[in-house]
Amino acid sequence: MKRTVENIKDPLFRFFEREVNAGARLLADVRRDMQDLLQVCDAERKPTNHHRIMMADLVKGIIPGTWRRYSVPAGLTVIQWITDFSLRIKQLQTIAQATQNGGARELKNLHVWLGGLFIPEAYITATRQYVAQANQWSLEELYLDVQVQAGKAAPLDDCSFMVTGLKLKGAVCKDNKLQLSTTISTDLPLTVLRWIRPEKGSDPSKGKVTLPVYLNATRGQLLFTLDFVALDQSKPDDHSFYERGVALISSDLG
Repeated sequence: MKRTVENIKDPLFRFFEREVNAGARLLADVRRDMQDLLQVCDAERKPTNHHRIMMADLVKGIIPGTWRRYSVPAGLTVIQWITDFSLRIKQLQTIAQATQNGGARELKNLHVWLGGLFIPEAYITATRQYVAQANQWSLEELYLDVQVQAGKAAPLDDCSFMVTGLKLKGAVCKDNKLQLSTTISTDLPLTVLRWIRPEKGSDPSKGKVTLPVYLNATRGQLLFTLDFVALDQSKPDDHSFYERGVALISSDLG
């Protein structure tokens, strides 16, 4: 991603530049390690301790320690890791291509697979900084609103961002309202996250259900929370969603 005096001021560009650079470095290391192992197997290269440790891990289906540079479930196999890593790299390629074709301003309009980012919580922080900077608002004033788009995505305003790949556990979302369900998991369509500045004295989360958004299905790492309106408004203090463990996850891993 080409850095300029202007786009380095953009919080979204700085975030995605870090993601792309981290992905490129890890991809180069993985390719080099695999090439080295091929040469070792063909007796074209003498193995080092690094190669021996890596071969021992790969034979057991364990992810090599030097490849573990972002959070994944503890029991993930190396084959699962490679499949997931490949999808992450494809997203980063799309991001880099978007900036080459349309500049840093294209980053705001991307459909971002949240679970495919190395540090997804940093993306949420970057969007908050972007809106605060663009509108000259304080970060502390902003509130994260959510809209689940059932049909065609509506045009975005300057404060909205699109994310994909979220899964809702233990409930369904109809017309942007939550309803308990016997279905274990449902895929959410395109989800729009929007930073708004509520009026002083108002509480935009009042009467809503606050759901945690976890990194993956292990629910070991909380990213942030989102407030949804419940379909049955006759029970504003209903704790059924919390008792059922309703939550959002951004990745299938685990």
